[in-house]
Amino acid sequence: MSSSNFEELNEEFNNFMYKVNQVNNIVQKLASSDKKLQEIGDLEAKQYLGEIDDDKYQKLDVDNCDIKIKSNRTVINQKALLRDENSATQSQEAFMEEVSKDADRRYKDKLRRKERMETFKKQATLAFRRGEYERALSCYNKAIEQIKDSCMLYSNRALTYINLKFYDKAIDDCETALRLNENSLKARLLLAKSHYLRGNFNDFEMAVREAKKRNNEETEVIDDFVKKLTITNNDEELNEK
Repeated sequence: MSSSNFEELNEEFNNFMYKVNQVNNIVQKLASSDKKLQEIGDLEAKQYLGEIDDDKYQKLDVDNCDIKIKSNRTVINQKALLRDENSATQSQEAFMEEVSKDADRRYKDKLRRKERMETFKKQATLAFRRGEYERALSCYNKAIEQIKDSCMLYSNRALTYINLKFYDKAIDDCETALRLNENSLKARLLLAKSHYLRGNFNDFEMAVREAKKRNNEETEVIDDFVKKLTITNNDEELNEK
């Protein structure tokens, strides 16, 4: 996998964690006994949910408890922030309900993407078995577009790249697969094979040693794979069924 694609995955994860922290901060303010923070949390929740336009939303100054909105340039002072506790509770409940709905939408979307991924993976497997490696590659690309954190998909695509003699791309995919699951024997052996076929024999030996270190109960399997590698390809045995 290219470094740009990996950076995209990393950025997607960081954005997700940022949103989680953002929601937690808002909920803490809404649940606070401090009515000023409750009001700030209420406005932040509305801004997060899109009820306040970004071009109107200028600043929330928690330290000074000042809230500035561009639309009328009004500065709400501390007295104006005092609110009934029931209103704050209702705001918290409404916000949590909306967050729950958003989580449900995300969950259903993930299920749909997983179903599409499984369809593309089956198509890729069939194409691979027929020796249609370019079609298999296209299907694996589409599967990874749906689910980007599957060690198995990157390992399978790496095997497809090997059959297409794109060894550098296979190495990238193996390394990505191992970042997702550092103990994957399949990804480790495919990495070794890619380096061997690429002529990177030092990297090949290093990958084999690491495979044995992390999978010491599979030493015989690894030795057998290395032996066969010097004679013929062992692709079919590694392809995902």
